[in-house]
Amino acid sequence: MIMSSAEKKVILAISGSQRNPSLSDKMLDSFIAGMGQGYEVHKFYPHKMNIHSCTGCFHCWQKKYQGICMHQDEFKKILDVYKKADYIVFATPLYIFDFPATVKIVFDRLFIDLQPDQVEVPWGTEHPKRFPRDRKVVLISSCGFPDIEEFDIIKLHFDKICKGFGWEHAGNIFISAAGLFHSSKLLDKKFDLIKSAGEEISAGERISEAMQHQISTYVMPKEVYRRMTTASFSQKAL
Repeated sequence: MIMSSAEKKVILAISGSQRNPSLSDKMLDSFIAGMGQGYEVHKFYPHKMNIHSCTGCFHCWQKKYQGICMHQDEFKKILDVYKKADYIVFATPLYIFDFPATVKIVFDRLFIDLQPDQVEVPWGTEHPKRFPRDRKVVLISSCGFPDIEEFDIIKLHFDKICKGFGWEHAGNIFISAAGLFHSSKLLDKKFDLIKSAGEEISAGERISEAMQHQISTYVMPKEVYRRMTTASFSQKAL
């Protein structure tokens, strides 16, 4: 979806789930809806696009090319929005405790935003940015396990990515027990909370710790959920 206006701030939204319907995608739409109408929104599904993997060839670092990738593919559509984006929202399911390839390929191709120099910063070393801009960035993720601790690795990974690209990490929206999305309305209230998180960002703030905690709170005992999902998949196997 694209809403265009020269006066509007720009939202780059990346949806990494290949499922339909998708919990993480609905979380993304709820968050953007909460931000309101005053934005130019560009939403991309990388798995539906012709995007090659970064080969680490350093073509974009050569003086002759200065930020031009050897792959002239549909990633250019994402990059063009990235250059002017005020907000970036990544929505992703949790696959083997981290980002799926559909989202990781976007991070890898954004290597083009980094320049060759290595400079010292308080947390270590980083590259200067080719397309510097103040950007607030939010991570949205869902997980099939009921334990919120399953997000520990992706949270740390995303913190590092934000530092490396110079993004302001404005909050995380995590929902565990994703199996409830297909079998009940127990998660419905979560979408209203996610809209409220979007309102917080739109007001010029980060997502409050209280809101992040409220969104991630369990809606049923974990053992009940485990039994329910185990029985569901056992029936499908028959």
